[in-house]
Amino acid sequence: MSQDVLFSGKQPLKIKDFFFKVLSGSATGILIGVLPMAVMKYVVQFTGLDKTSTGADFYAILTLFSSLIPFLIGMAVAINFKMKTLDVGVIAIATMAASNSIKWAMVPAGTTHPLTGKLLTAPTRMYVAAGAGDVINAMIVAGLGVLAVWLIDRYLAGFGSVAIILSPIVVGGGVGLIGKLIAPSVGQLTTWIGDGVESFTKLAPLPMAILIAMAFAVIIVTPISTVGIALAINLHGLASGAAAVGIVATTIVLLINSWQVNSKGTTIAIFLGAMKGMMPAVFKKPITLVSFMVAAAIAAIGVPIFNVQGTPVSAGFGYIGLASPLQSMIHDSAVASSVMDHYLSPLAALMAWVVIPIIGGIIAHYLCSRVLKLYTPNDFKMEL
Repeated sequence: MSQDVLFSGKQPLKIKDFFFKVLSGSATGILIGVLPMAVMKYVVQFTGLDKTSTGADFYAILTLFSSLIPFLIGMAVAINFKMKTLDVGVIAIATMAASNSIKWAMVPAGTTHPLTGKLLTAPTRMYVAAGAGDVINAMIVAGLGVLAVWLIDRYLAGFGSVAIILSPIVVGGGVGLIGKLIAPSVGQLTTWIGDGVESFTKLAPLPMAILIAMAFAVIIVTPISTVGIALAINLHGLASGAAAVGIVATTIVLLINSWQVNSKGTTIAIFLGAMKGMMPAVFKKPITLVSFMVAAAIAAIGVPIFNVQGTPVSAGFGYIGLASPLQSMIHDSAVASSVMDHYLSPLAALMAWVVIPIIGGIIAHYLCSRVLKLYTPNDFKMEL
């Protein structure tokens, strides 16, 4: 089969480029939806802004971002293919409708209407925001939407002057319905993967924590989204904690090297979350990945010792917005019963998130740079 079977606008596109555009667009959509709340969640709570009317509205808006993740995925994927505004909107809506971030349910009579405050006299259908939904299904539906637009343009020469009517019905409704039909199966698969990883982590906590930490330590300096992967496979509990600790380990190694050769601004940017900005340096000398994996393996030792846990959202952040450390410390009734059953004391958090990772980073740097001479700090020299 020829690879030039897909397109961006009217330009040919190889199949591998199609999947890359879907993945990169999905990562963009996920980050737009996740980052605001991940960064501001505890700031809003600690400052008491959520107790004020304006602060509560601000908090609600940030919370709603997560329920719009499927919409953002569809939008970003379509934009990656340089589609027209109509197609971008249609694919975004189809993706959201099929991914269960907004659910519709029949509310029984006698229930108080959340907006009017009146009792319902008859069963009423309502729409309810339900978190990020199924990210894998969103990615699949966004890809199907792109394929549908391509097929229509190629074999029907588009919908012409009636596109504004037919495109939302055929592409939006049709692809959205297909996505809705496959959603239960995809969701079950996602749950199995996440639960399977967590089960293996509980059976062999230290080996699994080390493997997961090493994997995420590498992924954070690649184009792949750590947040996207964690959400897609529903990474939670100890597995989530291990993933976040792995990201922290890479951050420490990068900070040790960057502090010696880069500007303070670059080093601060890395601490604040710009690890992917170091991709050019890492790709020039891939052997540097060894230091990240060594540091992650050492840092992961604290995960089973202190029972470091997290959520699918916190798994992909590390030090960014302090989302992962704070999530492991602060009791959150919204997640406690489903993905976490343990919270760290300040001392345990200090050991798990700061002391052990720093020790691991120093050991990894000394071993890989000074003893094995795999790299020098100059290999990390760059400006972000």
